[in-house]
Amino acid sequence: MRSTFDRTSCEGPKAFVSEYAVWKSDAGKGSLLASLAEAAFLTGLERNSDIVHMASYAPLFVNANDRKWNPDAIVFNSWQHYGTPSYWMQTLFRESSGAIVHPITINSRYSGSLAASAITWQDSGNSFLRVKARKECIKKKVIVYLKDQFVTFISKALVQIVNFGSHAVRVRISATGLGASVNAVGSTVTVLTSGNVMDENSFSHPQKVVPVKRQLRNAAEQMRVKLAPHSLTSFDLALAQSKLVTLAEKDDGYLRSRV
Repeated sequence: MRSTFDRTSCEGPKAFVSEYAVWKSDAGKGSLLASLAEAAFLTGLERNSDIVHMASYAPLFVNANDRKWNPDAIVFNSWQHYGTPSYWMQTLFRESSGAIVHPITINSRYSGSLAASAITWQDSGNSFLRVKARKECIKKKVIVYLKDQFVTFISKALVQIVNFGSHAVRVRISATGLGASVNAVGSTVTVLTSGNVMDENSFSHPQKVVPVKRQLRNAAEQMRVKLAPHSLTSFDLALAQSKLVTLAEKDDGYLRSRV
């Protein structure tokens, strides 16, 4: 499912992926396994955001005393509520919504159990400064169309990797070609995982499966990291500001910026 739109022509109509969710036995009432499968699916939508313009998870709310469908994102009763792992997975993608999507390649003997996406974005203080990006199918370029000021700055690069295998995986992340250096200060890593892939949150344990954020002390253009089994890991890399107009794909698969 994560490669559903990889071969879809960007010349055709745009897509709205409505009411997606993992359900039946693998989902339980909202399991970690379901959230990881959905995260892998979302990395595919993110990579193809020139085709998929909108997506929505459903159902969103459920009264614990009147369940008609499993799973749901937020469970409540008359005085309590909690988010399922799928809810917390959604917050990671929402808070890291990107302005520019970059191609990404996985070279690993575990590549069959990994899914990933990479974006860059800027936090301009109280709000996001956004630019429009369009992928040209033939030239394989990502052209950044600037609005108003004709200038923008990269301040963050985000790499999200889903490891839905049962083993920890050590990988090397190469974040070169972005036209800005990676700063360890301000870089963080957030991990959504748990001891059992079928773990769920509940009223008694509402934070059994929630994202855990920490500083990424070894953040750099080249860094080795360890991915926990059954996990969604979000690497939020702080970048030195750099003026950006065009990102062109080179033969080595990296992106080079031109200003």
